[in-house]
Amino acid sequence: MNGKETISFKNATILAFAILISFTVVSLLLQGDSYLRMVFSDITGPVIEILVIMGLFYAAYASKNQGQHVQIAWILMGVAFSFTALGDITWAILELVFSTNPFPSVADIFYLAFYPLFALGIYFMPRDKFSSSDRYKIILEMGIILLTVGLLLWVFLISPNLTSQEEFLTIFISVIYIVFDFVLLFALIRLLYSKFKEEYYGPLILIGLGMVALIITDYIYYLQTLQGTYVSGGLLDSGWILSYMLVGLAALLQITGEKYQLIPPYLSFIKKSSFTSYLPLLLALISFMLLVWANEIQEEPNIPVIELVVGIIILMVLFRQFLTERALSSSEKNYRDLVDNSLVGIYKTNISGDILFANESLAQIFKFSDVEELKSHQITEFYKNISARKEIIDKLRKEGSFAQYEVEMVSREGDTVNMLLSASLTGKVISGMLMDITLRKKAEKALQDSEEKYHTLFESNPTYTILVSLEGSILDVNSAASEFAGISSQELIGKNFPELQIFPNEEDIKFQRSKFLQALQGETIKPFQYQLIDYKGNYSWVESQLVPIKKDGEINSILVISKDITERKKAMDGLERMVDEKNILIKEIHHRVKNNMQIISSLLNLQSQHLKADEQFAVSILKESQNRVKSMAMIHENLYQSKDFTHIKFEDYITRLVYELFYSYSGDADKIRLVVDVDDVNLNMETAVPCGLIVSELFTNSVKYAFPEGREGEIRVSLKQEPGKDDDREFILTVSDDGVGFPPDLDYRNTETLGLELVNSLTCQIDGNISLDLTQGTKFTVKFKELRYKKRI
Repeated sequence: MNGKETISFKNATILAFAILISFTVVSLLLQGDSYLRMVFSDITGPVIEILVIMGLFYAAYASKNQGQHVQIAWILMGVAFSFTALGDITWAILELVFSTNPFPSVADIFYLAFYPLFALGIYFMPRDKFSSSDRYKIILEMGIILLTVGLLLWVFLISPNLTSQEEFLTIFISVIYIVFDFVLLFALIRLLYSKFKEEYYGPLILIGLGMVALIITDYIYYLQTLQGTYVSGGLLDSGWILSYMLVGLAALLQITGEKYQLIPPYLSFIKKSSFTSYLPLLLALISFMLLVWANEIQEEPNIPVIELVVGIIILMVLFRQFLTERALSSSEKNYRDLVDNSLVGIYKTNISGDILFANESLAQIFKFSDVEELKSHQITEFYKNISARKEIIDKLRKEGSFAQYEVEMVSREGDTVNMLLSASLTGKVISGMLMDITLRKKAEKALQDSEEKYHTLFESNPTYTILVSLEGSILDVNSAASEFAGISSQELIGKNFPELQIFPNEEDIKFQRSKFLQALQGETIKPFQYQLIDYKGNYSWVESQLVPIKKDGEINSILVISKDITERKKAMDGLERMVDEKNILIKEIHHRVKNNMQIISSLLNLQSQHLKADEQFAVSILKESQNRVKSMAMIHENLYQSKDFTHIKFEDYITRLVYELFYSYSGDADKIRLVVDVDDVNLNMETAVPCGLIVSELFTNSVKYAFPEGREGEIRVSLKQEPGKDDDREFILTVSDDGVGFPPDLDYRNTETLGLELVNSLTCQIDGNISLDLTQGTKFTVKFKELRYKKRI
């Protein structure tokens, strides 16, 4: 939501106070007609509250990007005001329609619900944390304030209410109102002592002011009710209207996100002032004055209570003072440690040159053993040129202070020390800091000296090094590049690359121009390859890199670094041919291994056809062997069809394997349902082959034995990768069925059957572990990691 879509905060503030003034004026004009005054007040209040409620809920919606706590805070405040509106509507009905006294009545239920909900909304506003020492001090200060206010409420409101001649219900509800206002006061004080982000300051200041107006108006109302002087629709109602207006403005400020121009001065005052430090002392003084006043009134029955509470407040003030002094002592110690341990020299001198203060770093800079020995000298003794001291003083008298002024000084041993000086003049005292920049000055001189070395390196560099202007003309070129072009360096300077006729065709020129334009955008161009023609007409392959050169933050030239890679290119081309030949060879090997395994599978099938009917056991064995061969043949078939000869896409492999095994045993798809749930993972061949055989054995067992006599059921094969790093992947393989279950008297780890013996052996081969769950059919779970082998060349 932006300010263009809503009324501006400034206009809303003017409108709000115009409404407040209008309400007050109308109330004054209607003083002679009590009924019209009540009607006006009872209708105006709910209307304003409904507008505020809409603003609060819209503020909650507008705060969705500021976190859940902020949204909850505005929602709670909106709900709180909703209860107030219900209370006012009920009050109006009772007062205007039924002509009865609305206090006490059902309206009080709605009014009382407002206080805890609004206080809770303030509590939910996000705030920064304090240190433990600050937290204890704040708790003490809040305690002093709350005890004092509570004592005042007890003496002037609660105690008179309890001793009044009113009915019990009236007294009881009045006391609850006072207590709930005290809860709201607690929320206000907590708000006052909390640290919030600056973006919340404006709305929270307005909410705080609204709470102050509400609490003060409530307490005046209680006093008037106690004295029998309250008039419905009178001037006191303006206090409640003011509190509603302030909360509504807070909601508007939250909605618009506007930083109104009158807010910053108040924020600055709140940040800089320490009125919260004096508030507990002021209230402690008020509590003591209350005790003195109570002692002068002989019939005052609350003197023991007042004495006890004032005594507690004084003890809390003393303890707070103790914490304050300890914190101040700690702060002074931290400041002293900061000064003493600073790497920068800190000083204070007078105009005459006497050293009034210095830290240890300054003594060390001038080669003194301690500060006292340094202070026995005058600062003028350490200036290499005494006229520099006079210039500094003249500059301070004109400007008052300055920073980063370079001056040469000398140490006690006579060594020149380059200093970076900052100073300020207050009266006749000069204070500031001195930083030893001798090493930096040496580095600057070394940098200047290195320019010649740079030029030497530039010239002797065997790569082609060329400096190009933003317009594309050559600014500088080394000997290697000039030799390639067959033109001297001086002749090359000022020329453009197309003029040199070193590119084979127009497309190469366009390619170079596109790279150059990228470099002009500040992008360092990674090495790229292309062909050039030297001055003899020979074609050469070069690899270039373009580096933008900046000066004062702006690109002022492009450095082209190129090297001849003709021989390397030839070698790489040869290697690529060798790799292609190797891939073809590996592909052919996998194809032949797959064909050989298919031949073995066919031989096993032929052998099984020549067995007699009474040799079904042998047929079964041959069939199982045939399926094992098929599972391995599928892997080699996948590798043959893949570009990656080291990994197998296991999802496709398992799906095909399971369905081929199922139909090889004449599986009835109408009675047995297959579920394959495999993650999209690739396994290397060393892991895939054992894993495929494990699936083959366990799935075959389920197909053969889990559903005898035509039973229906489900066989599930699952492979899941555990969350973790790709270089240390863990997998969970599950083969399960809901059939008749695994024989309870058969130990799957120690069995004479070849299939389960093979499963256990293969599990060990992949460094895994296997477990069996018989709670619902049969469920084998194998946990394993991908085996690590050296990459094949």
